Amino acid sequence: MVFEIVEEVNIQTNGFLKKLKTRFMISFLLFNKTEDERIYIINKEKINNLPVQENEFLSIQEEFEALNFPIKIKTDYKGHFIGIHDHETWLAEWDLKAEEVIEMHEDPERARSVKNKYFDVIKDENFFTKNKFKQPSWNIFFFNPPIDNVNLPDLGTILNWNIQAIGTIPCVGRTAILNPESKEIIISFDSTQKLSHNIIENLKSKIKADIRWDEQRVKLHTESHFDTVEKKVKKKTAYFQFMIKDIISYTEDVTITLKN
Repeated sequence: MVFEIVEEVNIQTNGFLKKLKTRFMISFLLFNKTEDERIYIINKEKINNLPVQENEFLSIQEEFEALNFPIKIKTDYKGHFIGIHDHETWLAEWDLKAEEVIEMHEDPERARSVKNKYFDVIKDENFFTKNKFKQPSWNIFFFNPPIDNVNLPDLGTILNWNIQAIGTIPCVGRTAILNPESKEIIISFDSTQKLSHNIIENLKSKIKADIRWDEQRVKLHTESHFDTVEKKVKKKTAYFQFMIKDIISYTEDVTITLKN
């Protein structure tokens, strides 16, 4: 299976707008299958990234991030993420490829410094996985929420969403099937969430205006388009929005489309 992923982030503060749009392909190849688990080999091909990184550190870091693939992951039979398959072997292979990058780099000292910092992120499987799920496409790809029981209104699904440079907020919401009689059903998730304490404290240090923090909300809407005949997801989308009037506007738009 091959998926095209488009991520778009728009951040506006004090009248200044920053846009980042990334488009890439992800392929999933079934490596092993048991009754309860699946192991997939994931590959990634970046198509474009606008704007081009001007920061040297981030540019070099991107080179090492590209070495993450191929990577094997485990899911349950429903597609829920379990973990990285044989993380130690993957890490050793990544380290060998990283050394080759350093040897060919114009500034090997600088490259090794970046490599060592990045290695600290990926050497621990749990820490590495948490960072992966801060990426919106990874987060949405493995988000398969159960359908809510309308007779139990106190229950809700939680999807953690990472706001760049601010922090992660748990978005509690409801799921529903929008068109239950269709061949391709749409499973939606909607959340309108108050800001968590850690997000508020982080923003207070950045924004000096007088703001009623208890009234601020984030909104998150996701959709999964599932073909009931072919038994596969055809498309996933997510739209995240956080705004403080006249001060900050932050949106993320993610689209994941099955190509074959």
